[in-house]
Amino acid sequence: MRGIKLIPGYALVLTVLLSCQTNEGKFRISNKSDYDIDSLQISPDANHQLIHLKKDETVAFNTNMDEISTDGAYSIAFKSAHNQQVSRRFGYYTNGHQLEEVINITILNDTILINGKFDNLY
Repeated sequence: MRGIKLIPGYALVLTVLLSCQTNEGKFRISNKSDYDIDSLQISPDANHQLIHLKKDETVAFNTNMDEISTDGAYSIAFKSAHNQQVSRRFGYYTNGHQLEEVINITILNDTILINGKFDNLY
């Protein structure tokens, strides 16, 4: 009988734990340019992470979007060859949630290719 009384408490704890999700922006970034990339940042990101990408390097990169509760666009900024600052706005998120499963970013010498991958059919 005592075990039955504990079930609602366990259910409440389990519900709280399962509802604590972090909002992440998931990106796959490839440097296909002829130079290394320094101080690359994708916003929004509560952690304000900066990364370095060598020529021909690809990384998986997640941003923390827990503090975002509005709609908006992403931005990418980095230093390219000769310390030139490059920035671009792209994509869309809603209520701090990424719509795509992952956003693939390919950096070329004079272009940034952005391709969202959607796994969910709505």
